[in-house]
Amino acid sequence: MKKLRFITLLLLSVLVLFSGFILAQSNRRDARVQPEKVMDVIGVKPGMVIGEAGAGRGYLTFNLSRRVGETGMIYANDINRGVLRSINNRCKRENINNIKTVLGKVEDPLFPVNELDMVVMLRAFHDFEKKVEWLKNAKKYMKPDATLVIIDGHDYHTQLNKEKVEKMGEEAGYQLVQYETFLTEDFIYVFRVKISDL
Repeated sequence: MKKLRFITLLLLSVLVLFSGFILAQSNRRDARVQPEKVMDVIGVKPGMVIGEAGAGRGYLTFNLSRRVGETGMIYANDINRGVLRSINNRCKRENINNIKTVLGKVEDPLFPVNELDMVVMLRAFHDFEKKVEWLKNAKKYMKPDATLVIIDGHDYHTQLNKEKVEKMGEEAGYQLVQYETFLTEDFIYVFRVKISDL
C-alpha cells in the first residue's frame, strides 16, 4: 500500500513538473512573440476571415481564433497532415468552431478564393521552398483590400532581411505598406497587392 502511494505521489509530482515546464515554455514564447500586440499592430479584428500559412500545431491559429471571434474564421494551412490533425483534435476537445484546416501545396496555400481579409504567417516564410510563386498564388484568395503579413526572423538561419523580403513581395505583385521591428527576434512585414495587379 505504501509503495502504491509513493508511486502515485511520484507520478503526480512528475505531472506537475511537466505541466509547469509546458506553461513556462508557453509564457516564454508569448513574451517573445507578443501575440496580442502583434494582432493589434497588424489589424486583426472581430469578424475577419484570415488565412494562416504554415500554421504548424496552431500557436498563432488559436490566438487569431479568439480575436476574430464567432463571426470570424481562421483557415489554418500547412503542407503537413500531422500538424493539421493536431489542430483539428484541439478544436474538437475545446469545441472551437471558427477554425478550418487546409492542406496546401508547396507553392499554393489552397485557401478559399476571394474570401480572405488577411493572410498571415509566423516564422514559416523562411521555410517556403517557392517563396515568390507562393506569394503570387496567395493573391487569388485575398479580397481587394486584404493584407499579407509575414512575421519572420532576422538571423543567419532564416537568411531573410528587409531588402530580400520586400524584393520578393514586389516581384510577386505586392507593395510593402508597414514594417515593424519591435519584436526581439522577428520583423513584421505588411503587404498589399499593388493596384495594377488587382
